[in-house]
Amino acid sequence: MSALVSCNRNTKSGPAVYELEVYKTQEVLVNAEDRGGRYGRTLPADLLDADGKDVLVFLVNDKEQYYDLETGKKISDVGEPVEATMPLDTNKTFKLQLASGNEKLWTEINPYNENNEVQVSLEYDMTNDVYWGGISYDFQYYGETLHTLVLTDKDLNYLGEIYNAVWPWFSNGRILVNIEPVNDSIVKVNYLKLTKTDRNYKQYIDSCRADLEKKHKDWEEYKEKNNAETNPVIGLVKTQNKFDCWQYKVVTLYCKDEISDGDKMLIDSLIGKKEIVNLAPIYLVISAENEEAAASYVKKNGLDCIDKIVFDTEGIAKTDAGQDNPRFMLVEESLITKDTIYSTDDVAKKMIPRLFGEGLGTWYWIYDGELVVSALAGAYYIDD
Repeated sequence: MSALVSCNRNTKSGPAVYELEVYKTQEVLVNAEDRGGRYGRTLPADLLDADGKDVLVFLVNDKEQYYDLETGKKISDVGEPVEATMPLDTNKTFKLQLASGNEKLWTEINPYNENNEVQVSLEYDMTNDVYWGGISYDFQYYGETLHTLVLTDKDLNYLGEIYNAVWPWFSNGRILVNIEPVNDSIVKVNYLKLTKTDRNYKQYIDSCRADLEKKHKDWEEYKEKNNAETNPVIGLVKTQNKFDCWQYKVVTLYCKDEISDGDKMLIDSLIGKKEIVNLAPIYLVISAENEEAAASYVKKNGLDCIDKIVFDTEGIAKTDAGQDNPRFMLVEESLITKDTIYSTDDVAKKMIPRLFGEGLGTWYWIYDGELVVSALAGAYYIDD
């Protein structure tokens, strides 16, 4: 696991390509309560040096909790750790100004930037005696979360940059690490090493640019193919419903003489959570030969307790494959980000959890017998 960085440490020899390599990984076991609860996302606060040990520090309920990076175990009895001494300011702001003909990769970060200038906040890396600064690429242009890491020397002279690499978090003079949560009880510490390679600098930059161009092209094709505004199923739903949120879900059931086990599980789930379905941005499409058949299907299966139901009597929601298993569509910011027909086995394992929020950053709770909707980070929640 590695990423490449272009670094100009020697102006006489020109830019060089460096590799930022993960040479060791240590999993640290952290109790769920130390993370601030099941959904807590308290991240490491600092790397300190205590009695010669590299110690990972979490902030838990405003109190510090220490973990030995060698063993991954909690340290219950330690003296007050001594913070690693920084010989330079740990935070600086660096302004990158693009000159005409410059081949630096970061010029592709924001294609809409007309003044060829970007501000970068830098943090000092004691281990490699450089400053690192991160700049995010334009998600709306590339369709992915991408970034460039800019390097400068201690005098803020530009050295080079990393394209979409593992992100350095902490340095204490001996180690440089990246830290990522695995789950509620484990964080992974990646130990990083910066080494020089003999790769051609221009070829490396060109390959990064080519990757960015491909990502932009793929994103444009994806948006055209998955545009909710031109999708006939979404168009059908919109004829009978007012949309006032950026994210919504559409479920389709297909009328047939005998419902499958998957249909039954989904219907039971919709009825059992009817308060959520009726309040949340969830829409139900019933695909049938005519309105009479659709209305009969709804009544026969007890779905008349669902408010937002649309009848499809023209086969609009039929798939090319002609499958009649339940269909789930997720729309986010006018893009269809999921459109799946689920088998009977997957209705319970995947479709229902996705419909009611699991894995989508959306959860629903009942507060004092009532459902309450609020927006948080762009997703719709029913808060407790």
